[in-house]
Amino acid sequence: MKPHAVEVRPGRIDGTVTAPPSKSQTHRAFLLAAQSVVPCTVQSPLLADDTRATLSCLLALGARIHLDPDRPETVQFLPASLRAPTQALDCRNSGTTLRILSATAARLGQPVTLTGDDSLRERPNGALHDALRARGATVESRDGKAPVTVRGPLRPGSVRLPAGSSSQYASALLLSLPMLAGPSILDVEAPVASAPYLEVTLDTARAFGLAIQRSADRFAMPGGSLPRADAFTVEGDWSAAAFPLAAAAVTGGSVTVQGLRADSMQGDRAILGHLQSFGASLGPGDSLRGGPLHSPGVIDVSQTPDLFPALVAVAACARGTTTFTGGANLRHKESDRIAAMADGLSRLGADVRETPDGLVVAGGQPLRGATLASHGDHRVHMALCVAALAAQGPSTLDDPAAAAVSYPGFHADLAALGADVRLLQGNRTVVSA
Repeated sequence: MKPHAVEVRPGRIDGTVTAPPSKSQTHRAFLLAAQSVVPCTVQSPLLADDTRATLSCLLALGARIHLDPDRPETVQFLPASLRAPTQALDCRNSGTTLRILSATAARLGQPVTLTGDDSLRERPNGALHDALRARGATVESRDGKAPVTVRGPLRPGSVRLPAGSSSQYASALLLSLPMLAGPSILDVEAPVASAPYLEVTLDTARAFGLAIQRSADRFAMPGGSLPRADAFTVEGDWSAAAFPLAAAAVTGGSVTVQGLRADSMQGDRAILGHLQSFGASLGPGDSLRGGPLHSPGVIDVSQTPDLFPALVAVAACARGTTTFTGGANLRHKESDRIAAMADGLSRLGADVRETPDGLVVAGGQPLRGATLASHGDHRVHMALCVAALAAQGPSTLDDPAAAAVSYPGFHADLAALGADVRLLQGNRTVVSA
């Protein structure tokens, strides 16, 4: 039986861990490797719940994939022509899978149905569906939400995404339009939610040889460009690294996260700057050292929404009031992350107030141990574990398996850094993480 909860006791953490591979880059690499015209090996991918959903869906679409259980650090792809499956694609809880494969399915001549779990079926996709329809695809959905049935063929040409659209919509189109027979142009009206993820998409697409030319918020694709790469190596994930780094900040410890690229296209590398603005400092060997924390004032998370949960946990431990803005889309993630973090931090004794697009956190008061809900959300779960390390007394969080969506080794890494983390089944400890 899987552990039903995790107990986190307060305490300082110190040491070195290795960042898990990038979830966002793994999704994109799997999609393009499955369509590569030459055999391709994806090295050091993240094999977690979301990325396994993408692999399973690609297999159902006819991809030829070899995953050696004795060599999980590599996934091998052989050239294959994708085709409509006989059953619906189960994207589980992965919004990235749903969106990039919706655009991929629009290139096929037969209908493809995509669905997922209860949470995924509540996430909006209307602007992407409108863009696909504008280029000739037929899209049927439940008010822009899954289950969605897509049928091509997608035609080359011009398409526009409205202001405020998720970068995942643009990424989905950028990973499909270059493969059409003729030229296409994608215009993305500013502002774009989570815009740095477009850079990850472009970086990965170009590594596979897709021809995409960018001029500001216009992307031109000559067409007829098929993925071609014999190997692609996934870099470390700054989004996941945010949690052990934040844990160092709130406990006054010193943590080094290896396997990260300082020149990464990932926007979440901004975590170091944010933590320094709270009063943490960089030490020898790129370690992050905690210390007395104070609020930097206002933090706009519109471009780095995945950092919101970790930064809110830090804000609860920092003197002064921190106002988070620009996070309206956070209400449509795996959970309503604004409400979920407000709930968790309030239970820990923090002074938190919700706004339509963020939170106001009056930090600096001692936190207390509490019983906390993960809301089925990996980032909420990990952020509340971070906050619990700085509380007075133990905390219990449900659904420890939630972390496996993006960071399967999260609890083990916390334990390796010295945290007292205990996985529970019923009333007993089944393993000390």
